[in-house]
Amino acid sequence: MDIELRLLRSFVALHEVGSVSRAAERMACTQAAMSMRLKQVEAEIGAPLFLRHPGGLVPTPRGTTLYSHAVSVLAAYDEMLAQVRTRPQRDRLRLGMPDDYALGWLPGLIADLGPAFERLEIELVCDLSANLVAAIDRRDIDLALVTTATPPPRTRTSVELPLVWLTGAPSTDGQVTLAAYPAACVFRSAMTRTLDAAGLPWRIGVQSRGQAGIFAAVRSGRVVSAVVAGTGPGDLVETTSAPGLPAQPPVPQHRHLAQRPTSPTQRAPPALAHRQLSRTRP
Repeated sequence: MDIELRLLRSFVALHEVGSVSRAAERMACTQAAMSMRLKQVEAEIGAPLFLRHPGGLVPTPRGTTLYSHAVSVLAAYDEMLAQVRTRPQRDRLRLGMPDDYALGWLPGLIADLGPAFERLEIELVCDLSANLVAAIDRRDIDLALVTTATPPPRTRTSVELPLVWLTGAPSTDGQVTLAAYPAACVFRSAMTRTLDAAGLPWRIGVQSRGQAGIFAAVRSGRVVSAVVAGTGPGDLVETTSAPGLPAQPPVPQHRHLAQRPTSPTQRAPPALAHRQLSRTRP
């Protein structure tokens, strides 16, 4: 019996991410379906292709050999289709950035891509910067804009971006009440350090891993937060400083690239660099 291409692609995904759950996400199927596909491939090969460990899947020597051939087979198949199909070929760009960057920059980024966008299908992943760095390491995404205290490995460019307060109609009651991402967030550290340096009391009123929760809290008028200038929603106010809200230092943003970038990934950085640099200008 021949191994179906769907099963072969699933095996390649398992080999590259080392996890049934992450491979299932990549292939848009359930974990149970992904496990069944692996069993089918192993049954056809007649030997285990992975060893199961608490940290994930580790390929056996036979699994490594199959992977090297499977990648070549799938590449040849995709090239064949590209040569004979009548519709234009679309390249996939797996791009990651935090929610607020997507809100503020994605429309301009698509415009900056120009004619190249006609050949692209962008798979956008919005998450916390630390999670995006891990996703690059797992090869779940190809390119990311992240804000971390230190540049991740394979950072191509880094810029300093202005950080502003995001407010509704805040009432601090003698202290500044913040809406913030979890403790490792650079924005959160910038806010608290700025307030500590000014001798102003503060507390975390709302903590959220998602942008929607942060912005909803600020809309209450009871809390404030911080965003890179130009990335806040139009119904909220961005301000460099205000009574009880001293100016904050800029934050670093890094353009983080996968170890072996694809062609569409290599074409996108100029447009991303333009987005980065445009935010550094007054």
